[in-house]
Amino acid sequence: MKYFLAPLLILLLGTCVRAQTYVSVERQDSITQAVIEFLAPIDAKYDVVNYKVLYRTTDTQGNPDTASGLLAIPYDRSLQFPMGVYMHGTATDREAVPSRTGVPERLLTDAIAASGYIAVAPDYLGLGDNDGFHPYVHAASEASTGRDLILAARQWLHEQGIPLNDQLFITGYSQGGHAAQALHRNIQELPGNDSLTVTAGAHLSGPYSISGVMRREVFSENPATLPGFIAYTYVSYNNVYGLYDSLGQVFVQPYLDVVQAFNREETDAETFNADLDTLLQSRDEVIADMYQDSIREQLATNDPDNRLIQVLRDNDTYEWAPEAPTLIYYCTGDEQVPFENSIIADSVMRELGSTTVVLESGGPRDHGQCVQPALLTTLQFFEAYATREASTAVGHAVSVPDFGISPNPVGAGSRLRLHGLERYGRIGYQLYDAAGRAVQSGELGEDRSIALRRAGHPGLYLLRVSLPDGNFTVRKVMLR
Repeated sequence: MKYFLAPLLILLLGTCVRAQTYVSVERQDSITQAVIEFLAPIDAKYDVVNYKVLYRTTDTQGNPDTASGLLAIPYDRSLQFPMGVYMHGTATDREAVPSRTGVPERLLTDAIAASGYIAVAPDYLGLGDNDGFHPYVHAASEASTGRDLILAARQWLHEQGIPLNDQLFITGYSQGGHAAQALHRNIQELPGNDSLTVTAGAHLSGPYSISGVMRREVFSENPATLPGFIAYTYVSYNNVYGLYDSLGQVFVQPYLDVVQAFNREETDAETFNADLDTLLQSRDEVIADMYQDSIREQLATNDPDNRLIQVLRDNDTYEWAPEAPTLIYYCTGDEQVPFENSIIADSVMRELGSTTVVLESGGPRDHGQCVQPALLTTLQFFEAYATREASTAVGHAVSVPDFGISPNPVGAGSRLRLHGLERYGRIGYQLYDAAGRAVQSGELGEDRSIALRRAGHPGLYLLRVSLPDGNFTVRKVMLR
């Protein structure tokens, strides 16, 4: 199903009774193509407008809940864009998420949007506007918050008449790689009445093998790079599954005090990791020394009846066969997420019958260095499958080289003059705001100018000029 700007279609579809999946959509800021290119190593094609979305989802126990996320829209209403989902990596605190300005994960989402995708990025449970402890690398809630945001954004875009085609691309890095794999699997394996189908996926440097590769990290004799994130996993699963009566059954002192402070949300993930690292170094101990003997014994077994092992396996994300083209990307120097996660995922997916998986290495880069090539490779991979048709069934966007507007920026209540259209006869126009809403329309007079209404809010607008042959051309207008 494709969404158009045509008011009649919106009116007809609006008569259908549907549950509202979003709570609110709030415009935040915009970022220009030039700024995105300066900050990110991509060939940006569009300016981007950002919105914070509050939407309905469920918590880890299946109860109704509300979560937040980012919606980033390319500023061009002449095309139907695909949707691109970005699942973010480990957040050091609840504010370090895509829906917040100035956060690196937000830039990655904007980079996807600037490349020609309507991008969404969930904050996950326990982060952003959602209360409670974040269920770290919990596959089910990563998938549900991602899927529910797709539906919320899709409904709002449809109501606003913002063009969107039916393609869906999913990616994520680090924890987001795990989350992207969980979401991709969820949409394929659990089809619903939402008509979602994955066009292509890119799972980047993620801990897909929680019960295998990541479990063995507890017994590493090497100094821990990020001991807090390993402990974070077990605190998270205890909160979700109720494995133990207290964290004292899992961790020993003095580590227990640090873990309990983190569980009470008195410290953030960055402080938590630093405190554990300091203790390990001062005591000349390794990660396994943080745990009770009984926990180490459970983690050393592959007993399928062991509850802890069952929970870890419940959060593995790789034992399925992707049908859509799927990139698995890793770097061999990754000190945070062992690249064996990617090797195992690729191998098992192929054994289960997938013929669409592509495994690619970024070479001996570490976890931070791997982000840039992973993003570039993902965008190139997606472009082989992405389509962007004209946003209306009648007419096409055409180039009119002589067409210009002045002044630009222009003040509300002023007159905007159009140049280079003298050879055309009757010309109509529509002025859209950043949400894609038509705020003014009409027909140009002989002086080829538009008297802008004083009620317009400052910001970026899109002027669409309808030509006599049924085609159209567009220009950006900055209202000050």
